[in-house]
Amino acid sequence: MDSANPFWDFSLVVYHRPGVAAACLALQDRHGLDVNLLLFCCWAGSQGRCLDAADIERVMGSVGDWQRSVVGPLRGVRRRLKDLPGSTSGQLGALRQAVKDCELEAERIEQTMLHDAFARPSGASSPAADQAACAACAAANMTVYLDLAGPSVDFADRTNLETILRGAFDTLSPEATMQLLRQ
Repeated sequence: MDSANPFWDFSLVVYHRPGVAAACLALQDRHGLDVNLLLFCCWAGSQGRCLDAADIERVMGSVGDWQRSVVGPLRGVRRRLKDLPGSTSGQLGALRQAVKDCELEAERIEQTMLHDAFARPSGASSPAADQAACAACAAANMTVYLDLAGPSVDFADRTNLETILRGAFDTLSPEATMQLLRQ
C-alpha cells in the first residue's frame, strides 16, 4: 500500500472486488471513460466530498493530457501485443508484461496527480459522514463525470456503474445502490 496516496490504496481494494474490474473496463471500452476518474469519483465520495462540475472539470483537466499521451498509448500497445500469436510466452510475453507493468505505473502516477489536484489544504480534515451519505456523494460525483464526459448511459452501463459503487461501498444493498444512481 502507498500510504502517501490513500486514493491508490482505495482503488486497489475496490478494483479487485467482484465484478468491479470488468465493469470499469466495459465503461472504458464502450465510452472511453477513464477508469481512474470513475474510481476517483467513488474515493472522493468516500471522503464525504460531493464534487460539482467545476471540480470534476479541474481533475479531468489535470490528467487529460497524461491519459491521452501516456496511459492510453501504453494500453493500446499492451492490447495489440496480447492479440499477437505467442503473446504469453518467450520474448513477446516478457515484452507484454513489461508494457503492462509500465501501464500500471502510469495509472498509479495518474492517480497521484488526481489525489494531488484534490488535496485539502494543510490542516483541513475530512468531514465525518456515514457510509450512506458518502455513497450518495460518490453516486453524484459519477453522475457529474458522466454528464461532462458525454456518453448516453443505457441499462448495461447503469449496471456497471452500480457494480463499481457497490465495490466502493460494500455494505450497501443492491437496491440502495440502484436508488443512489437513479436520483
